[in-house]
Order: sequence, then C-alpha cells, then structure tokens
Amino acid sequence: MTYYFEAVTTYDKRSLREFTKYHYRHVAPALPILLLLLGAAALPLGIFQKGGLTMAVAGAVLLVFGVNLLLGRFSAGAQDAQENRIRFFDDRVEYAGRQEQGYYTYSQVIRLRENSKYFFLYVAKNRALLVEKARMTLGSPEQLRLFLREKLPQCGEEG
Repeated sequence: MTYYFEAVTTYDKRSLREFTKYHYRHVAPALPILLLLLGAAALPLGIFQKGGLTMAVAGAVLLVFGVNLLLGRFSAGAQDAQENRIRFFDDRVEYAGRQEQGYYTYSQVIRLRENSKYFFLYVAKNRALLVEKARMTLGSPEQLRLFLREKLPQCGEEG
C-alpha cells in the first residue's frame, strides 16, 4: 500500500519536553494554572501565619510544579532516544519504532495541533504522535497540513 507522507521523529527528552510544554500551555492549561493559584495563595498564608511552615512549603512546591509544567520540565519516560517512523496512508497513520509499532485510523485522532517544530496528533487526552517537521522524508509540512485537514474534519479549525 502506498503512503503519501513520511517523517522520522526522535522521541527523546527534547521532543518530550516540547510536547509537554505545548500541551500544558495550549491544550490543558488548567492544571498548571490551578497549581500556580493554589501555590500563590498558600505561600503567603504560610509565611504570615504562626507555625505555617508546612503551608508555606506546600505553596512553594505547588508553584514549582506549576512553573515546571509550563516549561515542559516534567517529560516522563525519556530514557533512551528512540526514532519512530511515521507514515500517512489514505486510511490511517502508522508508527514504528524500536519498542512499539501500530497505527491509528484518522477517526481515532481527536485533536490536531502544531507549533513551529512539530505536528501533534492527539489520540487520547494526554497522548499524541509527534511528527517532526524538519525530518519529513516524504512531502512537506505544508502538504501534510493540508492532507491532515482533509482527513481530520472532526478536529475542526482549531485543530
């Protein structure tokens, strides 16, 4: 079967950080914002309350977690770099790497987003295939964008 587009994406700390940063800034900002608000409220209460050291520490921890989510510093699961080959067929997108391989039909993609370096094809609330634009081996990012808009009408204009 013929595929139309292909990219090789390296899943490593850098790419997972990019995904985490994008995800918590643009797709799911509620968690880091909540952590920042709770931390900003708890820290001064703990500082100005007699014996409030525990609350002050908890506030500081919440602030640190919220900031780190926004900066993409909590990108779990990146021990060894792994390359994934991602191919776009007429009816599905296939991925193959050293540890796993499989495919998703376009109807399983729930969200399409992108930044300057990657396309993010969300297949679950917090899981996405990353397509590294600079490492496309067949087709261009512009062509793939048009193809995906056609294949993913369920993602709408916001992607």
